[in-house]
Amino acid sequence: MISPDSKSLEQIRNRVAKTLEDGVQINMSTEQSKKFLREHVNTKTNLAILIVDINNSTQMSLALSELTFSLIVQTFAQEISIVAVNHSGYVFKYEGDAVIVFFPADRDEIKACKNALHCSRTILEVIKNGMDPVFRTHKLPEITVSIGLAFGSALVVLYGKSIDKAHIDMTGSSISLAAKIASIAQPNQVLVGEFIYNILLSSKQMNTLYRNKFKEVKLDPIKWKYISRSDPESLYHVYEFRAN
Repeated sequence: MISPDSKSLEQIRNRVAKTLEDGVQINMSTEQSKKFLREHVNTKTNLAILIVDINNSTQMSLALSELTFSLIVQTFAQEISIVAVNHSGYVFKYEGDAVIVFFPADRDEIKACKNALHCSRTILEVIKNGMDPVFRTHKLPEITVSIGLAFGSALVVLYGKSIDKAHIDMTGSSISLAAKIASIAQPNQVLVGEFIYNILLSSKQMNTLYRNKFKEVKLDPIKWKYISRSDPESLYHVYEFRAN
């Protein structure tokens, strides 16, 4: 698992402080993910999807000036982007105070799921020990996040004729499921869908590594109505991932 050491955390804190003072420090373009998608137009590709969302962002936006709130969101998105790239992920979209990341899985679905999980834990550590200490010193509110992960196929769709200029997007249940899973996560909780759980525990080596790191979440069938693809008689299963 890639995890920031004390030196890396110090670099993160310095970058966050500079971002709060001078603005975003990196190029946060999604061009790399668009390049990947252009190579898969009109085809289905397997992906692990990670969605990370700031908790209580509406209340925060009402309590802070627009400039201050936008700066918090920009800083958050910047640090998430760096973590994602360091875990072989692609930033697909920035949507308000949420970041959507995908991990290609056509060649190695176990590796993609591992990368997504480890990325989620690093995100929590970067926020807790990298961002929030700097926010405190700048008298800004600390943040918590909800993280949802799902696995599945997505169809890459081009809205136009020019592969270089037309809008490109993905459709598929994995993206919407990751969003739904993130929406039921508690602050700083990582929840994963059943496919990621099944993929990682399918091999003997991964089962030994991960079997004690998941706990199934009890879902309210009145609010959670999504059906498991592997068992149409039951609800889609969701698990909490606990690295420690």
